Amino acid sequence: MHTRFRPSICPMNDHAFTLVEMVVVTALISIMLVVAIPRLETGLFSDGSDETARWIIANVQHLKEKAVIDQKTYLLNVSPDTRQLWVSAADLPETETAAAREDGYRLPSGMTVDHVAFSSNERVSSGTISIAFYPKGYSDRAIIRMRAGDGERLAFSIEPFLSRIQLVRGSQAW
Repeated sequence: MHTRFRPSICPMNDHAFTLVEMVVVTALISIMLVVAIPRLETGLFSDGSDETARWIIANVQHLKEKAVIDQKTYLLNVSPDTRQLWVSAADLPETETAAAREDGYRLPSGMTVDHVAFSSNERVSSGTISIAFYPKGYSDRAIIRMRAGDGERLAFSIEPFLSRIQLVRGSQAW
């Protein structure tokens, strides 16, 4: 039997993908990469400054509210020596304070506390530094200054009568 068409050099194969299928798969992979790569970048290449900032900001706001609600004085404790922050009540016994310290927030590797400034003249850079939050709704004025592993400077400014904390990054932080 003679056909009108010349035999193909490559015989037809039903197991191949069509161009439309290839375009759809490529588009789906591209969309997944666009969504996933920013998350990988922040997770893998982060120096921990964002995580630390979120922890400090959330806890300062929470402590101001909790001090008023419970009518107790609470402390945000900062230890530059152990690179640790923790929350405790001012009237806790030493054993419970030690337990709160053990459960505290450890700074990610590369993050260090440079000092805590209570005024332009008073800077504390070692030991346990306590910032108090009082039942009347105010707190100590303090600036927590930190350095990230890449040299980035961060300053967390806690104002006595404001519930929000101000974060300053870069050279303006000092």
